[in-house]
Order: sequence, then C-alpha cells, then structure tokens
Amino acid sequence: MKKTGSTMALMTPKLLAVTFFMALGNIIYGYDTNSFGGVQAIPAFGKQFGIFDETLNRYALSARTSSLLTSLAFVGKLVGTMIIGPCTERFGHRVGMVLLCVTTVVGTVIQVTAKVSGQFLIGRIVVYIGVGIVENVVPTYQSEIAPSGSRGFIVGSLQMFLACGSLVAAGVNRHYSTAVDNSGWIIPVSIQFVTPVIIMCGLYFIPLSPRWLLFKGRREEAIAVLKSVRPKHYVDAGLCEEEANAIEESIREEARIRNTGGGGVNYPGWNQGKLGWFDLFRGPNLRRTTIATVVFAFQQLTGQAFSSQYGTVFYIRAGLANMAFTYSLINTAVSVVVCFMGMVMIEYLGRRPVLISGAFFQSLWLFLVAGIGGSAGTPTRRHMMVAAFMLFNFSFSYSWAPLSYVVASEVGTGALREKTMAFSSMVNVVCAWLVSFTLPYLLNPPFANLQAKVGYIYGSIAAVAMIYAIFFVPETKGRSLEELDELFERKPSLPAWRFRNTQTTGVGARIGVIEGGNAERHDDALGSAHSSSREDKS
Repeated sequence: MKKTGSTMALMTPKLLAVTFFMALGNIIYGYDTNSFGGVQAIPAFGKQFGIFDETLNRYALSARTSSLLTSLAFVGKLVGTMIIGPCTERFGHRVGMVLLCVTTVVGTVIQVTAKVSGQFLIGRIVVYIGVGIVENVVPTYQSEIAPSGSRGFIVGSLQMFLACGSLVAAGVNRHYSTAVDNSGWIIPVSIQFVTPVIIMCGLYFIPLSPRWLLFKGRREEAIAVLKSVRPKHYVDAGLCEEEANAIEESIREEARIRNTGGGGVNYPGWNQGKLGWFDLFRGPNLRRTTIATVVFAFQQLTGQAFSSQYGTVFYIRAGLANMAFTYSLINTAVSVVVCFMGMVMIEYLGRRPVLISGAFFQSLWLFLVAGIGGSAGTPTRRHMMVAAFMLFNFSFSYSWAPLSYVVASEVGTGALREKTMAFSSMVNVVCAWLVSFTLPYLLNPPFANLQAKVGYIYGSIAAVAMIYAIFFVPETKGRSLEELDELFERKPSLPAWRFRNTQTTGVGARIGVIEGGNAERHDDALGSAHSSSREDKS
C-alpha cells in the first residue's frame, strides 16, 4: 500500500476550496459578534435604543439593555444547535447550510427595520439560530472529508473565518463610530446579507461528506467524492476505494462491538445506523462527550467575550474613548493572523501543547490586565493594560479558539459525531450566555463596577482550563477518526497523556496509513490491520 508521508500530503486545491467555502459560514458569527460589540457604542444606536448617560455625556445603552441584547441572542444559538444535529444526520450538511442562509437573511431584515430594542433583539435571536447551525455543520463536515494529517488545519479554519468576519465588522464600526443618524447603525448591521448570498450561490458545487454517504449505504457516491478531493496519485493507486472499504469495515466493526457488548457496553437493536442521544452518556462515549463539552465550556468561560463583545465599551469606560474603535480594529486584525498561525501549530505541535500553553498565557495576561487596570491609571498604565488585553486575545486566538472545534469534532464516534458536537455546543451556548449576561453588570456602575478586575475571575478559570488540558485532553494529532474509536472503545482507561504514543493495530490504523496522517508511526500496522481484517471475515 502506498504511504503518503507528509502530514499535508493529501491536501488538494479542491479540498481546501470546499472546506474553506463551508467555513465562510462562520464569517456571519464573527461579523455579528464584533459588529454588535461596536454598534452598541455608536452614538446613533445609543440614541435609537438607549438613554442619555451623564457619566459619558452621550446616549448609550443601559447595562440592562446591553446585557439582554447581547446575552439573549444565545437563545437562538441554542435553538439552532438543538435542531441541526438530527437534521444533519438525516439530510446532510448542505441542507444545514441552506437553513443557515435563510435564518441569517430573515434575522438581518428584522434588525435593520427595528424601531425598538425588542424587535432588534428578536432579529439577533434569529441570526443566532444560524450561528448554532454553522458551528455544528461546518466542523463535522470538515472533519469527515479531511484526511487525518490535515484535519486540524482545516477544522481550525473555522476560527480564522470568524476572525475575518470580526475584522470586517471592526473596520465598518470604526468608519461609523461617530455617526449620529440611523444609517450609522443600519449599514453595519445590513452588511450581514452578503455572506449568506455568497454561500447560497456556491452550495450546489459542495460535495456531500463521504462518511455520511457511507453511513447511508451510498458507497459509489462516497467513492466519487473521495476521488474528487484526493490527489491524482492517490486516486490512480485505488486508495479511494480502499479508504471507503476501510471506513465501511470500521462501521461494521463498531456495530458488532455494540451488539455483542464490546467494551462492557450493550446497545440492543443497534446495527449500522446512528446512535441516540442517551448513548452520549453510556460506556466510553461518556468520556468522549465530557472532553468535547468541557473544552467547549472553557472556550467561553476564560473570558473571550470580554474582548470580542465588550472590548470597545471597556476601552471607552477605561478612559480611552478616542482610541477605542482603533484598538478594537487592531486587536481583531492581529487575531486573523494568529488564527492562521494556530491552524499550522495544531498540526505540527499537536493539540495538547497548544491548549496547555494557550490557557497558561490567557491566565497570565488576564491577571496583568486586572493588576494594571485595577490601579488608579496613568496613561502609561492604561496602554500597558491595552497591550496585555491584546496579548490575551493573541493567546486565545491561536489555542482554545480554533482547537475547541477541532477537539469536539474529533473525539465523537462516527455514530454520534453530530450529536456530540450538538450537545457540547449547547453547553458552549449556555456558558457564552452566562458570560455575556453577567459581564455588563460586572463592568458597569452602579453594580459591581469591577472594570479590569474581572481579569482575576477569567484568569483563574483559564488556569483551571490549563490543568484540565494536562490531565484529561488526549492527543488526537495524526489519528484517523476510526483510530480514535479504537483508542476510546478498546482502551477505556488509557490516560490522556499516553494517547500520542499508543500504537493502534485495527482498521483505524489502516485508514490512518491510507490517509497519510501517521505513516511513520504505523510502519507495521498495515500487516496487523490486514491480518485482523482477515480474521474478522473468517
């Protein structure tokens, strides 16, 4: 069998184009999040939906209105997350993207025609239904079509496109930062129309997930998809057929293990189809669900909303109003570059080192923000605080921001991948809502008015995230999805720090060699896997 060697050997222009096109959907999330973070500080928006703030000598949203408009949008994300898993399992990923486009357009229309904050809130909730959809559809699709050696790079692109959307929003907000007429907030909001229109025009050319097709018994279509996105030498060697054979064999093997109580778990009546919601919490699946869920929770609880949603407002209240929009633009521009850097680091350093270092530095910079900003500030101290604030965003953008999607899309078994992503995303939504709802009260008078001292809260949580990554998050770099099934199912007590050096010998190892993600580590795995396959058939 031909070995491909390099971790990126199976990357093709079409594969990159297809997976990156799907990731365009996250521009909507990035744009909306950062757009509203700045729009709520635009005088025109404050005049339409806020009250006159004597401390700022301008119209602004009250803490209550800001909290509700920001946090209740996540109700829509929760709804989108709940409905999209079963929908994707039944109809495929393209249907999910259509739903994303429809909800975004409808929600944007509701927002730009709003005269009261209640209607604007309804529009945000509808848009966020699409956000819940895209954050489930895109990473599961990308993880299923990408070979193991480039899966982290590809799935990590979701955060880069989110950052691109945020960058556009930051630039638009800065342009309209002093606008006093309604066009100053309507134009920034209405730009959300652009991305769903582009996606709808290109969806026809996006192939279905080969693993989804194989679960549906549509073998020839799956092989055709693999041939369209794999290199010519791979196709000519017949490896597309062999990859499909191995994935089918893995599906049958998983069904056999489930029905015979393998791994100490029995699932009566389950054969080759998808598992149910309660199976997320049975046997080895509980560990997999927990990892995806906790990683997604820490993505929000370490305070990213402090930077992305309230950064501009925070700068204004810290006495940096003249530079608030400029600082937000710089912060977002840096995150785009850093997200790409993180995509590369994920593949070359692995998941665990990036998560651990990211959490460490997030904690460090947040403590510095709190320590510097908590004192009666001179201009020098304020600018030091801004630098630490940006370094926090830097640390988040290369680590937990992209890796949460990667880990959650990888650790779920094939029969539960959509539901694992959906459930962990629901917890992510709840955590995001909790942070978004409480932040205005923590930041602003007459409530807690902690301002920069909130860094102590989120910095402490980031330190806990680092400890969790050390002891509980396994290394999935270079593993085929089916290899991870073997490691979780057949070695349920394997510690997280031993995943990287544990050799697999089943069909998953064979897929790993075919996909070229771990050829060096499995020089003799092919013989073992083929031998195992012959024994199973006999």
